[in-house]
Amino acid sequence: MNTSTATARALVSALLAAGVRDVVVSPGSRSAPLTYAVAEATAAGLLDVRVRIDEREAGFLALGIAKGRRAAGTERPVAVVTTSGSAVANLHPAVLEASYGCLPLLALTADRPARLRATGANQTIDDQSLVLSDVRERFDLTAGPDAAALAADVAATAVRLSMGEGFAGGRPPGPVQLNVQFDVPLVPDAADPDAWWGSKARLEREPVPLDSAFVRTVLPALAGEVAALGGDAFGLSAERLGGLLAEFRVPVLAEPSSPLLRSPHLVTDHTRVLDARGDLAERITDLIVLGKPTLSRQDQRLLSRPGLRVHRVQPDLDQVAGEEWQAALAQALPEVPTGRDAWTAAWLDAARTVQPDEHSAPPATRGGTPHADLDDDPAHLDDPAHLDDPAHLDGSAPLTGEAAAAAVAGAPGTVYIGSSNAVRYLDRVLAPGAPVEVFASRGLAGIDGLVSTAIGFAAGSGRPVRLLLGDVSLLHGIGGLLREAEEPLPPVQIFVLNDDGGAIFAGLEHGRPHLAAHFPRFFATAHGRTFAELARGYGWPYAVCRTTAEVGAAAATGEPGVYEIPIVPVLG
Repeated sequence: MNTSTATARALVSALLAAGVRDVVVSPGSRSAPLTYAVAEATAAGLLDVRVRIDEREAGFLALGIAKGRRAAGTERPVAVVTTSGSAVANLHPAVLEASYGCLPLLALTADRPARLRATGANQTIDDQSLVLSDVRERFDLTAGPDAAALAADVAATAVRLSMGEGFAGGRPPGPVQLNVQFDVPLVPDAADPDAWWGSKARLEREPVPLDSAFVRTVLPALAGEVAALGGDAFGLSAERLGGLLAEFRVPVLAEPSSPLLRSPHLVTDHTRVLDARGDLAERITDLIVLGKPTLSRQDQRLLSRPGLRVHRVQPDLDQVAGEEWQAALAQALPEVPTGRDAWTAAWLDAARTVQPDEHSAPPATRGGTPHADLDDDPAHLDDPAHLDDPAHLDGSAPLTGEAAAAAVAGAPGTVYIGSSNAVRYLDRVLAPGAPVEVFASRGLAGIDGLVSTAIGFAAGSGRPVRLLLGDVSLLHGIGGLLREAEEPLPPVQIFVLNDDGGAIFAGLEHGRPHLAAHFPRFFATAHGRTFAELARGYGWPYAVCRTTAEVGAAAATGEPGVYEIPIVPVLG
C-alpha cells in the first residue's frame, strides 16, 4: 500500500474511532487519498458524506451540520475535506464563524510534500498550515513511512481539541486543522485490502467544569434587582439557567436566537423598553448575561453602565455534571426576594404599554426600512412602520420587514435567521410563547454561507428549517443552492426579504442626510434582481409571497423552496 493511501486510511479510521460521522468533501486531486478513504467508509455505511464543488459552501455546510448536531443533543465534530492551495483559503470564512461561534469543525486540508514549498510548484502554499487563522490547533503531517501512525494519533487529538473542555476553563469547542502532505501516487493500489477500517465508536461528551463565579456571584445576584440579558448562546441549550430565572421571576431581555427567549418573563422588544424606561434600567443592580449579545446599541449601553454588576454565565451550563450542579444550588441559592413580583411586573407592563413613538431613538424608516438602533438625534427620522397597516394584508403595498418576519415565525418549527436586518426585524416581533425555536450564525454575524449553513443545520438536527434572510445575503451565498444531482431537496424553506439592496446601512451612520450622495451606489447597492430564475436554475421550487397571509400559508406548508417576499425597497 502506498504511503498516501495508508496515511489517509489511518486518519479516517481514527476519526471513526473518535466518533466522527459527518464529512463534507470538495473534489480535488491532491486530496484524493482522503476522498477515496472517505468514499470507502461511506460505502460501508460508516460515514454520512456530502459533496460540494465550492469549498466555501462546503465549509459552511459542515458548520451547519455541527450546529444542528449540537441542537439535537448529538454534538460531535464535522470534517470538511479540501485540496491544496486557494481551496484551503476558501474555508476561512466558515472556520472563523466556527471559531467565534464555538463549533467543532475539522478542516482536513491536503498539501504537497514539504520539499515542494517555496519552489513555485502548482497550488503549493509555502506554509499551508498557517492559512487558516483562529483555529484551536493546527497540525502539519509530513509525508513519509511513519505518516500513517502519526495521522492516527493526531486525528484522535484533533477531535478532542475541537470538542474543547468547556467555557469555564477557557477551552470551548472550535475548529482544528489537519494539514496532510500527500505524495504521489495519490490513488489506492488495485491490490490494497477492501476492508481497512477499525471499529466505529460513539463520542461521549465529558461533563464540563462549573465556573467558580457562578456560585460566588451569579447565584447571590438573584436576590437583587436583577435582570437577564440573553444573546446568541452558540446553539447551546439553557434549561438550567432558564429554570432559575423563571423560579426567581427575573425579567429577561433576549435576542431572537437566545434560548432565554422562551422565558415566561420575556420583555418583548426590549430595546424599545430600554430607550423609553431609563428609570427601570437604572434600577438594575445585577445583570446576568448569557451568550453573546450583539444586536443593539441599547444592550451595549446597558452593559457599560457605571456601577452595574455584570455576571456572565457559561453557555454550556447544562453540560456540568448533575451532582456538581446540585451542590452549587445547595451552597449558594438565595430566597426569592420580597418585591420581586412588582419588579418584574414593571418590566412586563413597560413592554406592553410603551409605544414606538414614545422612546428617544425610535426604529425609524428610510423608504419604510427600519433603522438599526441609531444613537443619532431622531429629528430627521421618519415614523416607524406599523404591522397593522391594512395594505400589508391585501398586497396593495409592499410588506415591511417586521410584518414579513412575524408571518414567517407564525407557524411552529425551527427558524434559522439571517444577519443584518432580518434578525432585527424578528427581534421586534417575537413575543413570549412564540411557536418557533430560533438559531443563527452570530459568531461573527456575517451574511456569507447562510444557505449552506441552514441546509447543514437541517441535516444535523433532523428538523425542517425555515431560513429567513435578506436579498444581499442570498445573492452572496447563492452557490449554497447547488447540490449533487442525486441529492434530494433538503427540508429547508428559504424566505428572502427582497428590498433591492443593503438596507442595514440606512440604519447606521451611513444613512445620514449629508452622506446621501454616496449612499445609493456604495451602500444601498441596488441590484434589480428577483430570484425566480436563480432558484429554478439551481433546481429549487419558487414562489413569491406579497401578503402576510401568503407568507404564513407558505410557512405552514413546510414545502421546501425559495419564497421571495418583496418588501419596501431601500431607496423607495
